[in-house]
Amino acid sequence: MPNAKPPEQLEAWLKQVRRHLRGLPPAEISEIVQELRSHVLDRVAGDLDHAGIAEALESLGDPREVARVNLSMHVAARAAAGNSPFATARAIARLGALSMRGLWTLLVSLAGYGFAAAWLLTAIVKPFAPDRVGLWSLPTSDGDLSLSLGRHAAGFAAHDVLGWWVVPIGLVVGLGSAYLTYLYDRYALRRIAGRQPRFERSPS
Repeated sequence: MPNAKPPEQLEAWLKQVRRHLRGLPPAEISEIVQELRSHVLDRVAGDLDHAGIAEALESLGDPREVARVNLSMHVAARAAAGNSPFATARAIARLGALSMRGLWTLLVSLAGYGFAAAWLLTAIVKPFAPDRVGLWSLPTSDGDLSLSLGRHAAGFAAHDVLGWWVVPIGLVVGLGSAYLTYLYDRYALRRIAGRQPRFERSPS
C-alpha cells in the first residue's frame, strides 16, 4: 500500500477489514466500515495527504485485529441483548476462537457447566443404581482417602458419604452451579460487548 494514492490506501485497508468481518450481516459490516472511514477522514480533517492517511491507519492498527475486535463485540452484544441460554452458549463458544478474553470465558464456562453436570447426573442416576452411584470416599495406595463423585466400580472398597442425600444435594448444587455459570457468561458478554469503541486500537 505504500505507493497507493491516499484514498486508495484507505479503501484498501477498509477492504481488508471487510474481508475479515465475514459472517456478520451486510448492514453491520457496512456500518462498521463507514464508521472507520469517517473516523480516518475526521482525523486527517479532510487532508488526504499520503502521510496523514498512513498515520491515521497506523493508529487504528492491523485491519485483521480491528475486524476481530468488532466481530467479538457484535457476537457478544447480540447474545447479551437476549436471555436465551442457548444463544449465550453459542456466543461464548464463538468468542473462544476470537480473543484471549473469550477463550478464558469459554474455559470457565466449561468448568462450571461440567461441575454442574457431574452433580446433576449423579443425582438423577442414583435411584437406578444406588449401590454404584454417589459421593464416594475411596482409600488411596498410601492409605489416605479421596472423594469421587459419580459411579463406583464394583470390587473397590468405598464408603458412600451422602447416601440418598446425594439426590437433593446434587440437584441443588448442580442447578445452582449451572445458574451461577450462566450469570458469569452473561456478565462476560456484557463486558466484551462494551469493551471499547469500534474504531480504537485493541489493547495489547
